[in-house]
Parts: sequence; structure tokens; C-alpha cells
Amino acid sequence: MLRFEKRDKTPVRLRVLVPICSVLLGLLVGSIVMLFARVNPVRVYGAIVKGAFGSAYTFSETLVIAVPLILISAGLCLVYRMKFFNIGAKGQYIIGAICGSYLALFGPATMSRPLLLTLMMLLGTLGGALWAVIPALLKVYWNVNEVIATLLLNYIASYILWFFMYGTWRDPGSHGFPLSKNFALNAQLPRIIAAPSRLHIGLFFGVAAAVIVWIIIRKTRFGYEARVLGENERAARYAGINVVKTVIIGAVISGGLAGLAGIAHTSAVLRVLQLEINSDYGYTAIIAAWLAGLDPLVAIGVSVLLAALEAGGYQIQIVMRVPFGIVGVIESSILFCLLAGEIITHYRVTLTRRLSTPLALDERARGGA
Repeated sequence: MLRFEKRDKTPVRLRVLVPICSVLLGLLVGSIVMLFARVNPVRVYGAIVKGAFGSAYTFSETLVIAVPLILISAGLCLVYRMKFFNIGAKGQYIIGAICGSYLALFGPATMSRPLLLTLMMLLGTLGGALWAVIPALLKVYWNVNEVIATLLLNYIASYILWFFMYGTWRDPGSHGFPLSKNFALNAQLPRIIAAPSRLHIGLFFGVAAAVIVWIIIRKTRFGYEARVLGENERAARYAGINVVKTVIIGAVISGGLAGLAGIAHTSAVLRVLQLEINSDYGYTAIIAAWLAGLDPLVAIGVSVLLAALEAGGYQIQIVMRVPFGIVGVIESSILFCLLAGEIITHYRVTLTRRLSTPLALDERARGGA
């Protein structure tokens, strides 16, 4: 039988090798799926690389996808360290997009661009933070499982978006399509590179957020308390750590960054509020956070790689006529392999012989005598 013994300290080599092996194994599983679909995995992966890094434009598109992943994964790195498993970044992303878009659609037309964009980003961040506080309060006061609460809130957020897009926020000139009016120029985040590139200053938001969260985790008292809480909640309470305050602040930071990602992407890339606002970034960012070992700085690079996988997915869909769902299969395979690798990271796994019945034990004892 398999015996699992918790490690006192995880060796550095395992922290490095396990994520790498998880990614490689996930790619291998994806290759097997492609073979069943009668698709050449080598050609597919080659097309993905070309579609993500083949030119300056494709690389800029990869970074466009990476921006929300960096923002969301940075916040998740913090709350996952305190064992608050926020699966609701998708809903927080949506609520952030809705709240920030309100000013873009109904704010004063004469407001200056810097002021309007600042208020939009703040309102989007506040919306995502408040949406994350709900499951945090349910957890700390009524011990409601945050995985279930955050997951269910994703659906509520989606239906709120549907309500507005099929209701009062729908553009009368959209011919019935569920989308709002186009954002005015002063409600659009500036781009870093001129068109046709869509890369915007949200990239600086993401990098800054990752650095700030890293400093919070490594250099502040709150970060220390969050790490202690993640290791042992009972010990944290005994040490005088305010668990309620710590969890709520962590949820505010995580949800706020997800909300900021939602309004930044909507303002800079889509420039219109609609049903499809790429809210599944909230799920992909979970993979980024775990692959990064819950390190916000490492999450920047991992987010770019996952963004490359998605950007390249469009390439294989167009050029090779391979379903984009292949990308989802690869991402899911990597996540499952990563979760399996976490067992090896935190536990020593040994194979031991098992005597199935008391009779077998008795016979073995007699034989020894």
C-alpha cells in the first residue's frame, strides 16, 4: 500500500522540478488527446509557438492576454497562501468590469480622461473587492466553504451581466445584440504601442501589482500573519493573529485585483461592455498561481506562457483547423498534473507491504516462532 508522510520541509529541488515535470506531463497528455483526434502534436505545438511569438504583433497580443492573468494570479498567490481558496476570480472580474463601465457609459461627458480613467479603475477594483468580501465573511463568521461560495457567486455575477446587457445598458443601435454603447475615447485606457497592437498600460498595472503583493508577502507583518494562518490556523489564533481581519484583507486584495483586471481589459481591449468579456481568465489565473508556486513575481512569467498557449490556440484554429478546445485540454491536463505533483511536494510517498487480515498476521507470527 502507499504511505503518505508529511514533509517537515520541502527540498528546493522538488519545488523546481515538480512544476516543470507537471507542465511536461500535461503537454504529453495533451499530445495523446491530439493523437486520438488524428492531429500531429509536433505541428500543433509548433503552430502555437509561432502564433504566440512569431512576430512583434503576435507577441504583443500574447501580452494583452497576459495582463489580466498577471493581475488576477498575483492576488490569488496571496489568498492561497493563507488557505483561502478563492475560485471566484471570474465573478470578481465580471463585477469589476460592470462597475467600472458604469462611469464609462453614464459618467459626465466633460470629465477629463485621466480623472475618468482613474475613477473607472478604482470603481472596478472596489467592485471586485466587495464581491470577494462576501465569501470571506461567510467563511470567517459561519464557516461556509469558500470554494463553494466563490464558485456560486461566479454564476450570480454572470447573470447580473446578462441582466444589464439585455436590459437598460444595451445599446439601442445594436440591433438586438447584447452589448453596450462604445466607450468614448476618454474612457479607453491608452495603448503602449500604436495600432494594430492592442497592448495597453494595464501591463504596468499587472507588473506593479505582482511586485507589491510580493513585498506584502515577504516583507510585511500582514504577509507573515497570512503565511502563519496558511500553515496552521489554530497556531495563528494562539499567536494572537486576528484571523477575521487577515482573511478579509486578503480577500479584498485578491478580489480588487481581479476587478481591476476586468475593467482594464474591457476599457483598453474591448472598449465596449458585452457578454463575452473573457471572464474565463479567472480560471486560467488559478493555474498560473499554482504553477508559480504562489510566488507573484514568478506568476508574471507563467502568465505570459499561459497567454502564449491561448494566443497560439487561435493560430492552430485558423491555420490547422484544430478546435480551440485543444488548448483547454492542455491547460486542464497541466492543472491536474500540477495538483498531483503537490502530493509529492508536501508528502513522502513510500510503498509498504500490507497484511490484509488478522488471520494473516497470526499465521505469520506462528511461522516466525
